[in-house]
Amino acid sequence: MPRPGAAALPPGCYLLDSAPRRSYFPPVYPHTLMNSRTDASRNISVPYPRSRAIAVWTVITLLTSSAAVLIRFCGAPASSVGFWRVMGAAIVLGPAWRAAWRAAGQPALFARGTVVTGIFLGLHFASWTWAVQHTTLANAALFIALQPLMAPFVARPLIGERLNRWELVACGLAAVGMFVILGRQFALERQHLPGTLMALGSALLCATYFVLSRKHRAREHAILFTVPVYLAAAATQAIAAVALDGGIFVGDERSALAIFGLVLLPTVGGHTLAIWLLRHVKSQMVVLSVPMQFVLVTLWGVALFREVPSRTFFLGAAFVLAGVALGVLKSETPAAAPTPSPR
Repeated sequence: MPRPGAAALPPGCYLLDSAPRRSYFPPVYPHTLMNSRTDASRNISVPYPRSRAIAVWTVITLLTSSAAVLIRFCGAPASSVGFWRVMGAAIVLGPAWRAAWRAAGQPALFARGTVVTGIFLGLHFASWTWAVQHTTLANAALFIALQPLMAPFVARPLIGERLNRWELVACGLAAVGMFVILGRQFALERQHLPGTLMALGSALLCATYFVLSRKHRAREHAILFTVPVYLAAAATQAIAAVALDGGIFVGDERSALAIFGLVLLPTVGGHTLAIWLLRHVKSQMVVLSVPMQFVLVTLWGVALFREVPSRTFFLGAAFVLAGVALGVLKSETPAAAPTPSPR
């Protein structure tokens, strides 16, 4: 029954403290909307449609899985490809950032947290691009998929989070699969070993980037945080490109088109949609796109580049993906940060 004096709510809407508990699979959180018809301080809990969440998740998975294929078509060095990827994204998101910046009272463009986060993002993009250029797409996609398991180890010293028992078991499963694959490559496929190890290091950099993002973005508008991070990542890769390659390059026309696709599809499209979807569903649902991306990237590698993995690879991949899925599904939801005022 409604509380005495409470305004009538539309059918299917409930006050937060009286909303019935519902279970969804994949799990979907309700999001809150302001009720303009009554008191502005009241929130109405409206469950986000499961079918729409799954549709958005599918689009995110398709967009982000395109990164490895597009990188393979780029003819520029890794640092140059990474530079154009984040610089282009910053330019595309520029108008939205400017509007949010004005609405927030024109705060400082860079903070220490955004710069450090951007450095790790730049190192991740440059290293993973190099890995894609020097090993199979399946290898690069599988080892970058380890980043959800690495994140708790990074989060422990940075933000004080501990691993639970299931996360330790998940890491053990993934480690078994990783050693199966690396053992075969060391014995029979040494030409892929440098790219595989680089992808593994890039996964650690990616995990650090996500932990730092969570630490420094808690009270800030997503666009106000993302664009400066992209600019810091671009500066990091520009320095690496000049130091290692003698400049920033684009390549031929096909390379330029591939870089343009990298900007629009996985970076602006996939990353922006993922940030938006995190407002409506559990983070586990978004992170579960990682193993699905591996499946899609492997299929693209077979279809476009005739990169057919060995049976040993699939055996190791099964352990790695089982570990990733277990770690994501059994991870504990961290305490929520204080909600910032709407901007």
